[in-house]
Amino acid sequence: MKNKKTVYATMTGDLFHRGHLEFIKKAKALGDALVIGLHPDDVVKRYKREPVIPFKDRKKILESIKGVTEVVEDCMDYRSPTMLENLKKYKIDIAVHGDDWLPPLYKEAQKKKMCKVVQVPTYPYITTTKLLHEIRKTRSLRNLLEKKKNIVIVSAGDSITAKLIEEADFDGIWISGFEASARLGLADNGTITMTEMLERTKIVTEATSLPVMVDVDNGYGGIHNFIRTVKEFEKIGCSAVCVEDNIFPKQNSLWGGKVPLLSMKEHGAKIRAGKDTQKTKDFMIVARTEALIRGYGMAEAIKRSKYYADCGADMILMHSRESTGKEALQVPKHWKSKVPLVIVPTKFPQITNKQLFDSGYSVIVLANQTERVKIKAIRDSLKIIKKHDSVNPIEQVLSATLDDLRNLTPIKETQEIDRKYKY
Repeated sequence: MKNKKTVYATMTGDLFHRGHLEFIKKAKALGDALVIGLHPDDVVKRYKREPVIPFKDRKKILESIKGVTEVVEDCMDYRSPTMLENLKKYKIDIAVHGDDWLPPLYKEAQKKKMCKVVQVPTYPYITTTKLLHEIRKTRSLRNLLEKKKNIVIVSAGDSITAKLIEEADFDGIWISGFEASARLGLADNGTITMTEMLERTKIVTEATSLPVMVDVDNGYGGIHNFIRTVKEFEKIGCSAVCVEDNIFPKQNSLWGGKVPLLSMKEHGAKIRAGKDTQKTKDFMIVARTEALIRGYGMAEAIKRSKYYADCGADMILMHSRESTGKEALQVPKHWKSKVPLVIVPTKFPQITNKQLFDSGYSVIVLANQTERVKIKAIRDSLKIIKKHDSVNPIEQVLSATLDDLRNLTPIKETQEIDRKYKY
């Protein structure tokens, strides 16, 4: 563009908001043409996070903005086309950035006198980081604990169950390793893989706005496995993972007697590594000790729990299967830390949530009741169908209609898309 100034600005352009619009307006005012160097998904992931909106969609959004002349790929200095290559190719006169900070490549362009570098005031009220923080807060177990002293979370292994739990106004979702293994036809002995648990968890996190806590057994191996586990589950939007001090292969602690446990120091090291790995402050690691349920006694369970808390665990789950519930009710009396306690009352269902909260627990996990309800309902229904040689008898008593089932799917969103993009 002869005798005209071309302005260049780099951005991620994710979760587009007014701050982006204000920046574009200020950048365009500096020249006659504005080229946006948009970072592709793999580049954004390397320096920031996985973008919420993919590159091709971010590019389309920016191209539709008044004042934007062209949107080009900018790979910073990770690969071609780099920012500096773009400055040469598009004969840039001014490179513009917000005044909150100046990236190294802008400084390099300034030093090499490739173009003039200008910083404009950033819009003070919103940024993508702030926006993501507010979104995460709605699904944050930590944030919920700050607002609400007593929390009940319920197991769900599919989107329909998750939506029903949210509909019933419970506080969160538990993804059970026992349930997930059973659905795959596996024993709860560590046979299920991290990838399989991720697949099932992703279905649930996408179906609900409730915080999701995942039972990750012993972290699927040693310290390196647990580091990867934290990275992957945090990435898909989980609020917390619960990791136990079982050795591999694990055994479900509701059955069997005394078995060896992982050393306290090794489990503590896993927790420290996990806390160092997580990207957001809201993500939580729940340390679960099997010492009490495996017969090592209250003193050993408390000692291990205190050590795990000192290693950075955000909550402690001390499991019990003593059927009267008296043992579980005694645990908080021995707990002197402010780190919240979690309990799973599977073996003492007669103890009310109020009793458990009054004794000192902060979180109650109903870990498998929804799946067991399904087993009984399906079993009873199949017997009736077999006996009457017809589905009619169960249709007469079913409380859920076809419309109920359909409305628990995203049918409304689907219909809206069909209306919007009808061809």
